[in-house]
Amino acid sequence: MDDHATKGGVIMVMEALDTLEGKFAECETLAFADLSTQMILVTNTTTQLRREALDKLCSEAALALGTDKKVPFGQKPGGAAIVAGKGEIKIFLRASHEPTDVLCCVCSAGLDIDTFLEDARPCLDKISSGG
Repeated sequence: MDDHATKGGVIMVMEALDTLEGKFAECETLAFADLSTQMILVTNTTTQLRREALDKLCSEAALALGTDKKVPFGQKPGGAAIVAGKGEIKIFLRASHEPTDVLCCVCSAGLDIDTFLEDARPCLDKISSGG
């Protein structure tokens, strides 16, 4: 893939995350990650998260959803996980057709999770498919 196509892909991902964040003010951080490398690739955040915090978020996604090498619960890696903490909710979603692509979300406790998932799933699948 040439450099121009790569930049175009990153811009498309950023725009998709911006649109999702615009619909849900409760989202503090949205991150597109690759579980095969356990790296956050693109973020949209209203906070000043350091690289270490983003790496930890990706590690939490791998732990919650499982990877092709490590299944946390059940027989196969999960498609979604919701982790409630003190004043925040973390949501991890796996792309439908690319199991290493995930969306990591850190949101305030006031988030309407069902409505968010209705928008987040197609957003992730669009990002994952490149279009």
